[in-house]
Amino acid sequence: MFRSKKIGLVVKIVLVILLVYLVLTLVNVQQQISDAHAAIDTLTQQVDEQTQANTELSNAIENRDDPSYVEDLARERLGLVAPNDRVFFIAD
Repeated sequence: MFRSKKIGLVVKIVLVILLVYLVLTLVNVQQQISDAHAAIDTLTQQVDEQTQANTELSNAIENRDDPSYVEDLARERLGLVAPNDRVFFIAD
């Protein structure tokens, strides 16, 4: 009888240790999944931004010979104006 109680206690201790190990492993895997989801979100955002930049560059290449596009580019990026344009400077 004494031996049976001792074996039952050892089995219970082993099961508790195994249960603790499984819970810790599960928590670790959940953390890894969470980190992977965060990485996916970051990479998806980067892909969207790069796709938008590529689209803008494609439009610039397609319209490089269009006079109105070149004129808009000169106005926005270089600050140039046409000879008959009026320029207003607003001081705050």
